[in-house]
Amino acid sequence: MKTSKADLKGKNILFIAYFYPPISSTGVPGAMRSVKFIRNLSNGECHVLTPPPAVTQENSALNHLVLPVNNEKIHSVESWDIFRTLLSLRTKLKNASNNKKAPPTPSSDNQQTFKATNSSHQVETSRFQQLKDFIYNLCYFPDQAGPWILPAYLKGKKLIKEQSIDVIFATGSPWSGLLIGYLISKATGKPLIADFRDPWMNNPFHQSKGPFLDSWSARLEKKVVEHATAISLNTEPLQEDFLERYPHIPPHNFFVMPNGFDSADFSELKLELKPNTQNLSTLTLCHAGFLYGVRDPAVLLNAIRIANKALVTQSKQICFRQIGDVQLAYDINERYAEMLTDGSLILESSRPYQECLQELSNADWVVNVQPATKSQVPSKLYDYLAINKPILNITPEDGALGKLVTKHKIGKLFGFEDEKALADTLIEMALKQEECSEFPGYEARSQFDYAQIAEHLAQRVAQL
Repeated sequence: MKTSKADLKGKNILFIAYFYPPISSTGVPGAMRSVKFIRNLSNGECHVLTPPPAVTQENSALNHLVLPVNNEKIHSVESWDIFRTLLSLRTKLKNASNNKKAPPTPSSDNQQTFKATNSSHQVETSRFQQLKDFIYNLCYFPDQAGPWILPAYLKGKKLIKEQSIDVIFATGSPWSGLLIGYLISKATGKPLIADFRDPWMNNPFHQSKGPFLDSWSARLEKKVVEHATAISLNTEPLQEDFLERYPHIPPHNFFVMPNGFDSADFSELKLELKPNTQNLSTLTLCHAGFLYGVRDPAVLLNAIRIANKALVTQSKQICFRQIGDVQLAYDINERYAEMLTDGSLILESSRPYQECLQELSNADWVVNVQPATKSQVPSKLYDYLAINKPILNITPEDGALGKLVTKHKIGKLFGFEDEKALADTLIEMALKQEECSEFPGYEARSQFDYAQIAEHLAQRVAQL
C-alpha cells in the first residue's frame, strides 16, 4: 500500500544519472531507479545531472512519463567524445591525401622481397590495430559514458554552489557516473552516496579492456568506495561481496536498497483480474526483454514442447510469448520452427515499457530467465511483483535471484538443467489454469515497494 513520501528534511540532492528519460529501451532499468527514488521523496530539492536525451519523448521507451516526475530540476550536459573527433580528423586527412599513388604490383623477380615486406607490414598492422584498440578503450573508459566524465564533473561542481546541494547521489552502471560523483565530492567536500545497481568488479558480463585498464578499474572502484560516506547495494549478495573485499571499511557504510516497483507506474494499467479467462485451452507464459547469450530460454521451450505432447488429449496447450530481441548462439526460428508454426512460441519485437507491462499483466504466468549471477537480480522481477502475477523463475538456486526467490517464496524455481521437472510442472499448471484467477499475490511483495525503499535513502541523507 502506498504511504506518504519519504522526508528529506529540507536537504537538496544532486542525482548523477547517465540514464534518465527520455531513454531507449537499454537504459530503462537505470533510468527507472532514479525516477522511482525521485518520485517518492519530499521536503527537499532533487536535481538530476544527465546527458541530453538521445531519443525524442515520442520514441522514448518511457514515453508514459511526463517530466518532471516530482518537480526535479534536470541539468543536461553534452559528452566530449574525443575518439569521434579523432575519427573525423582522420577522415579529413584521408580525403586530403587522395592523390597518393597506389604502390606498384610486385614482379616475379621480387616476390621474395615482397613476401618479407608484406610479413613486416602485417606485424605493423597488428601493432597498429592494438594501439588503435587501446586508444578506443581509453577514450571510452571505464565504459561508454567515459566521454561524459569531464564535462559532467565541471557542470556538477557549478551546480553544487548554484543550487546549494547538500548530498551527491551517484548511480552506476555506467561506472563513469560513480567517478563523476567521486570527483565532485572530492572537489566540493559534499558527502557522496555511491549507488551500485550492479557489481563493477566481479561482474559476469564484464568485457575486458586489457589488463592495464582492468586493474585501473579496480583501483577506481576502491577509491570510490573508500571515499563515499555511504555505499548502497541493490542485493544482499552484492553487499556481502563488498564487505568481504573491503574489510577495512566500516560495515555500517554499506546498506541495501533493492530494486523494486513504484505504484505510480501501474496506475493506468488495465490489470486483468482473471487472466486469459476467454481462452482456458491455452496457458500463456510471457517474458518481455532481451534474451541473449547465457540468458537462454531453451530449457523452457523444450519443456513446453514435452508438456504440449502430453496435453494433446486434454485439449490444452502451453504458449510462450517473447516480447523483445533474441540473440542466442543458435537460430531460435530454425530450432523451434514447429513451435512457431503451431503457436506455442510467439516472437514479438520490442515495445515501450508501459506496453510491456500491460501485455505481461494479460498473461497467466510471467517468466524470469537469469543465469547464475552471484549478485544480480533482474529488474523485471519487481515489475512482476507490481502487477501481482505468478512467476516462473528459470535460474540456479545458488545465484542471487535463486536465493532471493527461495528466501521470500516468490514463485516457482527451476535450474537450466531441470527440463523434465519443469515439463511436469507446466502440465500441472495447464490443468489447473483456473487457479491463476485466484492468485493472492506474494507475502513479501510490500518489501519491494519504492515507497518503503525511498525511506532508506531519506534516512541516510538525514544522517549526512
